[in-house]
Amino acid sequence: MEEDEQEDEQEEGLPGPPPDPSRIPSVVREVGGLDLQSEADEHGISKKTDPDIRAIMAFLDEIEDLQPLSNNLSGDPMAEAWLQILLTLIVREHGHSSLDVGTIEVLVGERMNRERIDLEIFLDRLWIMGRLEKVYGGAEVSYSPNPSWLEMK
Repeated sequence: MEEDEQEDEQEEGLPGPPPDPSRIPSVVREVGGLDLQSEADEHGISKKTDPDIRAIMAFLDEIEDLQPLSNNLSGDPMAEAWLQILLTLIVREHGHSSLDVGTIEVLVGERMNRERIDLEIFLDRLWIMGRLEKVYGGAEVSYSPNPSWLEMK
């Protein structure tokens, strides 16, 4: 009985014309011939640069009307807004994927009203909520933003 069902399906066929492999253009590339930097520039991918801490602090000082995040479960929407703007700057402008706890503390710890232990607890809470990812390695733990969290307002 299963054979009859399979034959019926084959007779009906797939919708549309049958595939024609000759219409698919072939792409032949030489091994090692891809210029990654030009491809990255073409697609707007920023090159990784070392963030200038003083310039970032000056930029953050200029922010006057930062709004707290709405739909917030972290307990401190203003602190989360400061962290979000910092990580957006680091990821989009400097091409880094994460930032270590010490640098976060230097740049926005005072604005968030959190010192080392309180900041780590706050970051861990955001990690548990899925807004940040923990990155192990190096001298200390770093945190990477979830892309959907960066878009949250």
